[in-house]
Amino acid sequence: MSSFEMDDHSRTIIHIDLDCFYAQVEMNKNSNLQTVPLGVQQKNIVVTSNYKAREFGIKKCMLISEAKKLCPNLVLVNGEDLHDYRQTSYKVTNLLQKYTSLVERLGLDENYLDVTTLINEKLKQKSDLKLVGNVFGDTSDKCECGCTERLIIGTTVAQEIRDVIKSELNLTSCAGIAHNKLLAKIAGARHKPDQQTVVFPNSALELILSLKSPNNIPGIGRAMFEQMKCIGIETIEELQSVDLKRLETVLGQDKAKLVYELSLGIDQSVVKPTGKPQSIGLEDSCRSISVEKEVRKKLEQLLSRLLLLVEEDGRVPKTIKLTVRKYNKDNKMSHRETRQCNINPSIFASNQPNKESKIMTTIMHLFNRIIDVKKPYHITLLGLSFTKFQEPPKNTLASFLRKDLEVQSVLSIENQNGVEEAESPVPSTSSLVLAGGESPTPSPKKLKLTNLVSKKRCFEDYYEDCESPSKLKVADLCLDSVSCPPDADKEVFKELPKEVQKELWDDYSRRRASEMNFCSSQVKKTKPNTLLNYFIRNN
Repeated sequence: MSSFEMDDHSRTIIHIDLDCFYAQVEMNKNSNLQTVPLGVQQKNIVVTSNYKAREFGIKKCMLISEAKKLCPNLVLVNGEDLHDYRQTSYKVTNLLQKYTSLVERLGLDENYLDVTTLINEKLKQKSDLKLVGNVFGDTSDKCECGCTERLIIGTTVAQEIRDVIKSELNLTSCAGIAHNKLLAKIAGARHKPDQQTVVFPNSALELILSLKSPNNIPGIGRAMFEQMKCIGIETIEELQSVDLKRLETVLGQDKAKLVYELSLGIDQSVVKPTGKPQSIGLEDSCRSISVEKEVRKKLEQLLSRLLLLVEEDGRVPKTIKLTVRKYNKDNKMSHRETRQCNINPSIFASNQPNKESKIMTTIMHLFNRIIDVKKPYHITLLGLSFTKFQEPPKNTLASFLRKDLEVQSVLSIENQNGVEEAESPVPSTSSLVLAGGESPTPSPKKLKLTNLVSKKRCFEDYYEDCESPSKLKVADLCLDSVSCPPDADKEVFKELPKEVQKELWDDYSRRRASEMNFCSSQVKKTKPNTLLNYFIRNN
């Protein structure tokens, strides 16, 4: 079976790649940059440039010193803060999701779209077949499966998408259209900037061979290529004709099969809709830092930017991770170390005072676990990230109890206005019997307000009489929090990891067991309602 017959042509995939993305964002922010050679700088490197700068030979990741020699008039803007780039990137993705829910982000400037469903709908409508943009390879040999018609319609959809991105966000882009992700990505790079290219299945092998070397095939990195060199594979032709068993000796069975298929232009991977990231982080390389004060300043800057990203994400993290890269001057080697710990999600509440300083206390605690500041050290990179996200709580137990009290207030007011009074929470079974002879379960919503308030007072009196360390009020109840022992500093306690907080609380609980047992017995005599009794047992 030939590679052409092995492949599935049923899908229509579009790859969208934004032209010199960072530079375009900067030019949109400052119109004066539109007509000048522009480079976006990170540290001492030009990470990208506009096409006017590229005319002078400026390339990605070129040293600024070299770029300035090629183009003395090169205008540089600092691109280390990715906030505006991220914002614009998500705006692009949101536009693409209007065409299909199957949108997969690839970095900030690339997206895959599976528009198969949309194309099939247009086929049913018998849309006019009009091929738009560039074509790679021979178009005379049409496939009988109908992929030619689908891909031609795909070119009109791709052009429409690019026009919308341009009109709404003032960004130009390139597009590749093919029946799989691999070919769509390669095809899109054929003609730049602001162009698009379609490749039909019969030209897939020709497109792959145009890449010359196996490590130019997306999905085959430099390390994998070095492994293939060990068995004499240095060209794409050699990879296409290799015995699969031989390739498995250096790559393993699964990777060997994947690499072999990629060399034939076969890619069965699906477009995976991109959800929210599992972690949000920032890293910053720097000149050697050996003073704790400078470390703290750098981490404060990272944290400030990171909190903005978390706020935009909308979720609440439960874990913070610190990354430190240390440089050893003796052996001239660097290595990374990371430490992480849990943080109380409530610290991210909008009304939480001194949020950054509290988190910084935890960060510096992690730093001191990695670095012994009493000994000489040299740090060349610092990174912070938040992980283990959860959705923000919509309804807390405290708000539930407040609502419950409001309901009881309404019932009491209705009773005062002549509405039939609610039943007692512990009615006599002899006076309340249903037609079938069953005794009803009393509804918690049929409590008298006075009865509920008396139980609430009893609950609060319990904590007052026992000098409870939590001193809880109804509005402050929270299952996620660990109460601070009265003999501990509250501000310091809040910054400790939850497992440490629990250990301190358990120790205090053991020391006060006799008093707590006595107080619990006093409260049980007053028959508090179930929910309040739950907190007595668990605090």
